[in-house]
Amino acid sequence: MSRTVIEAERVLPYAPEDLCRLVGDVRVYPEFVPFLTRMRVTKEEPREAGGWHGVAEAEVGWQAIKVTFATSVRCEPAKGEVEVALVKGPLHSLANKWWFKPHENGAHVRYWIAYEFKNPVLQAAISANKDKLASRIMAAFEREAKRRLG
Repeated sequence: MSRTVIEAERVLPYAPEDLCRLVGDVRVYPEFVPFLTRMRVTKEEPREAGGWHGVAEAEVGWQAIKVTFATSVRCEPAKGEVEVALVKGPLHSLANKWWFKPHENGAHVRYWIAYEFKNPVLQAAISANKDKLASRIMAAFEREAKRRLG
């Protein structure tokens, strides 16, 4: 089985740095990100401009499926990037990146994630719904941006 890739892009009417900090604020993800039931930062080193680097542990749940994994997180608002990589969990691989670039109407936002679960049934189930999942994730962040920044 190969890894699944999900991508989405939008132009949002907010400053790139503000959106980057919002996406980097992983502690509050369970409040608005679909299927994310728990998030805990286990290591954190502050960086410039409200950024940080560290490790976060997430629990994702959907119907009878529950998955816990740990990721390294790097949030750099000055560069307009949030990058996530697998530390441990039930996946062969996980890489996620957000880019925030200035745009005449605010910010051009690009979301990319590639993953492969060790369990082929779980991989197939999630991959079959990847377009719906990408849309729901981006919509959740758009709503949260409007709530916080709009």
